[in-house]
Amino acid sequence: MTCAIAHPDTDDVSDPSERRSAARIPLETEISLASDSQFFTALGGNLSSGGVFVATYRELPVGATVEVRIALPDGDVVAKGTVRWVRDMKSGAAPGLGIAFDAVDAEAAERIARFCTARPPLLHDDAWAAQ
Repeated sequence: MTCAIAHPDTDDVSDPSERRSAARIPLETEISLASDSQFFTALGGNLSSGGVFVATYRELPVGATVEVRIALPDGDVVAKGTVRWVRDMKSGAAPGLGIAFDAVDAEAAERIARFCTARPPLLHDDAWAAQ
């Protein structure tokens, strides 16, 4: 299952650390995160079969295990994941958390794949926009 599209406001695909094995689909929906010590709701920045970017000012430590609940049009999807990176406001890009999925059941994985393939790619071509 794969769906890697860069979101111009949240991703720098020129940075080698931002390379993913699955396409990313822009996502603006409610995402709830629960860890051993915190629970909060934020907005999603993008989604792929491998994980999700959660736009938030709240920080969790890299390596924290979380339960992620994503509100998709056909209902919520729940997955276990690990915080892989944290981006703060100083970076100039949207602050948030990069979460890699560790455990996604087959039904949830299929729904994520269906959501990702149902979205047309967003193209951001500066040369075309200048015309």
